[in-house]
Amino acid sequence: MALWNSRPLNGAGAVNPFGGAPVKNNGEGRLAADSVKCPSCGSNIVYEPELSAMMCRNCGNIYAADTLEPRGSLGISKEHDYMGDSDMSEEDKKRHEIVCNSCGAALVADANTMSTMCPFCGSPALITRRMSREFKPDYIVPFKIDKDQAKKNMMAWLATKKYTPWGFKTKSRLTNMTALYVPFWLMDCVVHSDMSGTGKVGRGTTKTIYEVNTSMTYHVKGVPFDASVKIANKLMEAIEPFDYKDMVKFESRYLQGFYADKYEQLPSDMTERIIRRIGKFSRDESDIAFKKYDQFEKRFDKGFTWISDASVKYCLLPVWFMTVEFEGSQYQFAVNGQTGEASGQVPNTSVIDKLDWAVKLATGPLKWFPIAIAAVISIFIWMITNQSYADGFLAALLTVLIVIEVILLGTIAVVSGLAATAKIISSQMRKAANEINDYDKDPGLDAYLDSTSHTDFKVDEKFLRHVVLITDDNGHVIGERSIEV
Repeated sequence: MALWNSRPLNGAGAVNPFGGAPVKNNGEGRLAADSVKCPSCGSNIVYEPELSAMMCRNCGNIYAADTLEPRGSLGISKEHDYMGDSDMSEEDKKRHEIVCNSCGAALVADANTMSTMCPFCGSPALITRRMSREFKPDYIVPFKIDKDQAKKNMMAWLATKKYTPWGFKTKSRLTNMTALYVPFWLMDCVVHSDMSGTGKVGRGTTKTIYEVNTSMTYHVKGVPFDASVKIANKLMEAIEPFDYKDMVKFESRYLQGFYADKYEQLPSDMTERIIRRIGKFSRDESDIAFKKYDQFEKRFDKGFTWISDASVKYCLLPVWFMTVEFEGSQYQFAVNGQTGEASGQVPNTSVIDKLDWAVKLATGPLKWFPIAIAAVISIFIWMITNQSYADGFLAALLTVLIVIEVILLGTIAVVSGLAATAKIISSQMRKAANEINDYDKDPGLDAYLDSTSHTDFKVDEKFLRHVVLITDDNGHVIGERSIEV
């Protein structure tokens, strides 16, 4: 991975304050039912379903569910005080916290930096207070993108979005723009994944079925997980990756003129999220191998991902947050303060909602009104044609009623056809709008794969049987016949 190769954090000359002492297995076999203490720090350990293992939320160490055998760690070192000391340095005494009374956000800023609006919720209800604890991240990636460039990048990104409300790109108003250092945990670990499924080859009447098992082991470096509960995780993933070659040890001078958020979650609080994202890396890689099959069905009950040799780094990463107001509603966007990557969620055009409303109307009350009128006219036509005599007035009335009947029936047919077409168009537009206007996708494994470490990817393919489809005289499939070898 090029970003990390330029400045390996765990290599020679690099500082890594997060190394925890390895846990020794006492070798006593199975874990007793009342043995719920962490062998490393003595705190309680709990079962984590996502890991299928026991985990200590104090030091982050992970153990097998039935023994004390270590299975890895989330990199939390008990000896490292992430909260900071109550005895603050002179530099921290010069800083203050800006607290939002609306959403509870607490930002760290220097004495000369003030704010009139919360960057998260847009509320002006802010108060300023002295810091109560030391603020001590370990690393920081300084800002490179200034305010004007960030705004240009956001507008350029917005111009690529389709199915937005008319005037949103030209009449929306940028009401707030804040440069904020966001707290992240950067994770290094070894990933182990097993994936299984059934692959089918053949598009005609004969198919060959295989049982497929994949096993992979690879190293990732610097996978970022934002530690703020106020920020959408997808939004932060959408503006990745950051270039870690610019990462330096934290110094307070980088905060001058900027805000910094404090972490609200430890890695041990994000177990499910960490495993879910890293597991997606493995699933995406397996999908590439599975493309050789014409059809593939995954066995999710046999898929499993776990990590080992994990370590984390507490780092501040630069982000421009923007609040855009349009027709009384506010929308949040973000720009990577280092690379300029922009993302956010834009509203969908109201045309889609109007189409849905028209479809409901056409298939609801509006549909039955002309049908009811046509039914009444049909009764009148029947009554007139069954008269023993018909004068000129009745004959003319009969002609008019028949014409109206034909028009109504034609209208019903046209409206039904238009409603069906509008429903298809609305569905397609909504699907496209949700995909285009949603957060951009995260960069995937390629951005974080440690290419300097060994990667092992194995595919075990086992032949199961041939399947011959049985068809009738019209070519319809009515069954299948298996040929096992």
